[in-house]
Amino acid sequence: MAAESWHAARLIPTSDVGGVEERQRRSVSALLAVLAAVPEFGAAFSEVLGAPCGRVESFVDVPFRVGEAVFVPGGLIRITRGACRWTALVEVKTGADVIPADRLGTCLSLAREQGFDAVLTVSNEVPAVPAPPLSTVDEARRLQISWSQLLCKAVAVRAAVNAERAWILGELIGYLEHPNSGTVAFDDMGEAWEPARAALAAGTLRAEDNAATEVAARFDELLRFASLRLGVEATPALSRKESVDPLLRTRTLAERLAEDGSLAGAIRIPGSAALLHVKADLRADRLACYVDMDVPREGRPTTRVNWVERQIRNAPSSVRVEQQRELRAFRISQDFAMGTGRAGFVGSVLSAVTAFYADVVQNLRKRAAPVPRMRSGEAVAGAL
Repeated sequence: MAAESWHAARLIPTSDVGGVEERQRRSVSALLAVLAAVPEFGAAFSEVLGAPCGRVESFVDVPFRVGEAVFVPGGLIRITRGACRWTALVEVKTGADVIPADRLGTCLSLAREQGFDAVLTVSNEVPAVPAPPLSTVDEARRLQISWSQLLCKAVAVRAAVNAERAWILGELIGYLEHPNSGTVAFDDMGEAWEPARAALAAGTLRAEDNAATEVAARFDELLRFASLRLGVEATPALSRKESVDPLLRTRTLAERLAEDGSLAGAIRIPGSAALLHVKADLRADRLACYVDMDVPREGRPTTRVNWVERQIRNAPSSVRVEQQRELRAFRISQDFAMGTGRAGFVGSVLSAVTAFYADVVQNLRKRAAPVPRMRSGEAVAGAL
C-alpha cells in the first residue's frame, strides 16, 4: 500500500470519527485536556469567561444523581487559585446541533445545587454580539463560547509558548480545523436565504418579514465568524446601543436589506488604520470590502496620495483608491465575486474578508501628527 494513503499519528486523531455522540465526546475531551496541559491556554480561556486565572483541572464522565436517574454532563472544569476555587459544568455540541433546553435546564439546576459557578456551553453558534459573562437572573450561571473563538485563542497562544506546548496546541488546532471534528462550522445562510432573495427580486420583501430579519441576524453572525477567522482580536464594529441591544442592529440591517437589497457591516481590528467594511449588494450580486482611511492634513496633495499608495504597492491590481472630502480621506476598496446559494455566499464573504485583510488592511498604518517644535531658548526666556 502506498505511503500516501497512510494517516499520520496524531495526539487527537481525526480519522474514523464515528457518530455524532462520539464526535462530541472526542471534542470535549480534547479541549479540556489541552486546557489543563497548556497553562497559557487555560489562562486565556479563563479570561474570556471571566473566571479566575489559576491551575486548571478537567474531567469527563462525571456522574451526578438527579432524582432517580444518573446524569452525566459533557465535562467539568475546576480552576484553583490559592483558596479560591471556580467550577463549571461543560456541555458541547458539534455541527449544527444545539443543546436541548431540558438538558441545559438540568445542568443549570445541578450547578446551583452543587454550588458550582457556571454552566459552560460550547457549540458552533456564533452570536453576532459577544455575550457578557453574566446576563439575566435565570441565566446567571450560563456561559457561552464558540469553537471558532476557542480556535482563535489557541492560534494566538501558540505563538507565545515554548515548543512543547506549541506542539500540543498545534494538535488541538489541527483537530478543530478538520472537517471530521464538526467544529468551526459556519457554512450556510440558513433556510430563510432563498425566500428572502426571491422576495427581494420580486420587490415584495419587507423589513418586518421573518425572512428579512433571519437573514439580517445570520449576516451579523457571519461577520462575527469572519472576525474570529482572522486570527487576531477582531470584533464586529457596533455602536453602543447595538452592543447592548442586538435586536436593534438586526432591525437596522433588515430595513436596509428591504430598502436597497444590501447587507453591510464592519470589523474592528485593534491597531489597524481603519475599520474593515463589508458590503453585499444582493440585487447586483456585488461583494466589496473597503476601508475609509484618514490622511495627514499637512503636505501637498501628491505627497498624501503617494503616502497611501506606498502602503498598498503589493496589493492586487483590483484594489482601488478613491479620493474623499477634498483629499482628507481615501477609500481603498476591492470587489469580489459573490457566491451563489446559501453556502456559496458564506464562502465568498469569508474569502473576501481574509484576502482584503491580508492584502490591504494589515499593511496600512496611521500617520502620527508631527510633534510640536520647542521654542528656542531666547523665545522662552523672552516670554518669562
